[in-house]
Amino acid sequence: MNFSRIKNKIFYSSIFIPIRLRLVLLMVAMIFAWTWLKKNYLIPDSSFIAIASVFITVTLWFLGAIFLFAFLSAVIPWLTLLFTKKSQGVTIEIKTSASENKIDKHPLLITIRPVFTPAFGNILLRLRYEGNNLSEKFTLSGSQQNGKWFSKTLSGYYECRLQDIKEYAITSAIIYFEDMFHFFSFASVLKTETSFITHPVEVHGTPLKVKPKKSHDTQVRIDRIRKVEGEFLNYKNFEDNDDIRRIVWKIYAKNKELVIRVPEINDPYASHIYFYASFYNALKFTDYCPAFERIFLNHFKTMAWNCYNQLSRQNQSISYIPDQETKPLFSDDPDEKVKQIISTAEWHSGKNVQQYFNTHEGSVLCISSFTDAVELQNMLERAEKDSVIVFVQLSRILSGFKYSDWIEWLFVKPAKDSVDRLKFKWIFSPLKKNILSNEKIIHKILKESEVEKMIL
Repeated sequence: MNFSRIKNKIFYSSIFIPIRLRLVLLMVAMIFAWTWLKKNYLIPDSSFIAIASVFITVTLWFLGAIFLFAFLSAVIPWLTLLFTKKSQGVTIEIKTSASENKIDKHPLLITIRPVFTPAFGNILLRLRYEGNNLSEKFTLSGSQQNGKWFSKTLSGYYECRLQDIKEYAITSAIIYFEDMFHFFSFASVLKTETSFITHPVEVHGTPLKVKPKKSHDTQVRIDRIRKVEGEFLNYKNFEDNDDIRRIVWKIYAKNKELVIRVPEINDPYASHIYFYASFYNALKFTDYCPAFERIFLNHFKTMAWNCYNQLSRQNQSISYIPDQETKPLFSDDPDEKVKQIISTAEWHSGKNVQQYFNTHEGSVLCISSFTDAVELQNMLERAEKDSVIVFVQLSRILSGFKYSDWIEWLFVKPAKDSVDRLKFKWIFSPLKKNILSNEKIIHKILKESEVEKMIL
């Protein structure tokens, strides 16, 4: 058993200690005050000792009454909760709020029933998610129990500060019953199997113009007639009425079969945009620093979603083609469903851009700095000119570390795995050279290609 695991167990066990540090400090202060008072003023056979004894007695009785009230106000709702858990059960519901997500803030609506609030006290919560990760203690804002002692339902909002764009699984919630003086805190664990998805935030970028390449019907015409492929693979067996000049002699020389190339067909209809976003990772970087994987993935998800959302708001008929399997998502809004698919995507080593992007039907392809440059070049050789390639440069999110920031970093240390701290690590990371080199090659390939491109 390693030291970090022992440390986590000690911390988790300390959560259930009912006596708060404030009470311990008060008791220590009272002991020092009593020692000091006894040494300097409580002199035997003095006229002051009688008055002091009455004062001390009244003070002790008053403090005892306060301690007793504080203890009972917190322990009674706690015992009620424990009894309810064994008899009929306590339900906890955690839902994502319908309000817009802010950067690093994701509102959660939490409802617990039945539960009673301590008289003049409050209820605090702590969420356990992704294994043994614990959130900070928090109170629910806008709680329905404010000012209602006998309400059986606790409901309110909590702005969860999570940096990653992903699906979080909450395994339990720890509920604390605290008195008004914060002397006692009785905790209990409420089991739950809840998950919520943190979504990318909206950012304003360069306008994206894309032409539809696929038609699901023959009702929407386009300004410029485009060519579409004929039969499967653009080839068919030679027939008597076919033009002999269209025979593909290379295929005949290889397998002795007479086939002809089917000419492209002029189609004046195209109404649909197929949107692709490749999460393929050709560079192995998790061994360098897992935090880079997280921040690069968040940035790519944000850029991919905003490109899709921009096209969707232009009243375009658009479909998102994922490059990895996702669990079933249920939503009446197709854009919301795509948002969840992008939010739960991960880097993978499965389909590369050649296997993923359909050059004849796909209109937009988002690629990252982890895309294999050779595979990208092979794909672009078959792509049509009106295809749009959106290149998300991952190194940009970690650029901009100035020499003046060194002085600030020495005195104000950034939080662990924050962007500012990763910028400092990025300077000395061996991954930096690999990514910058790959980005330079991708830049050159896109520049030489005739497809439309956008650099983000």
